[in-house]
Amino acid sequence: MQPLELTVNDLYEFKACPLRFKFMRLDKQPVKMTENDGLREAVKSTISYFYFNLAQGKLVGMEDLKQKFGSIWYERNKIYNIMYDDKVKQRKRELEAISMLASFHRQQKFHPDKVVAVNLDFRIPFGDDLYISGQIPLIRESPRGLEIAHFKVGNHKPDEFWTKTDMGLTIEAIAFESIFKQQVPSICLHYLKAGTTVYTKRTRKDYQRLYKTIRMIKKTMEEGWYYPRESYHCDKCPAKQPCMEWT
Repeated sequence: MQPLELTVNDLYEFKACPLRFKFMRLDKQPVKMTENDGLREAVKSTISYFYFNLAQGKLVGMEDLKQKFGSIWYERNKIYNIMYDDKVKQRKRELEAISMLASFHRQQKFHPDKVVAVNLDFRIPFGDDLYISGQIPLIRESPRGLEIAHFKVGNHKPDEFWTKTDMGLTIEAIAFESIFKQQVPSICLHYLKAGTTVYTKRTRKDYQRLYKTIRMIKKTMEEGWYYPRESYHCDKCPAKQPCMEWT
């Protein structure tokens, strides 16, 4: 029997709504990415582009970042299939992203990071029958030692509970330890819109919480319990129509 292969994004999708996960990941129904998700991915891709160049010794200018973002946001390179409300809002969100990227670039222009790895792939076994794969977006040198860094674009304020229990960060910490043979000294979260920075760590207790959560998710999938999880997020859900028809 082949082991179950999941990504970190699969876990987030399943926790958000098991039925949406089934529609999008298992049934592979054609759905568009929401505008908020599209903005997040476009900004993340643009920042990754900056760091890939920085790792090669090139400091990309702000105009290049704007062009890179625009090529993604207006889908000239067809990376994402983003669902836009209208052209006016699309432009407004573009300006919002450029403002965040400009703030990011100003900091890097004068104090560029010392890059260790960008979008570092990992695949972690959880027992003999489950593997979780994903990417660590950035590992850099810092006064705290090697550090995992993330750049957040959402409106939500930093929350201690979410920062401490975010399973994606915990998985990345386990992957880091597997690769570098040490616990990650620091995890840094940059909230670009708010202009704030939060630092966190992971312990063995956090690992235990993650393993228990993943076992429960795996059990739910094995039983076929793909149920809808209604919330205010449903308004923008790309799988709203098939969900309404689900019985």
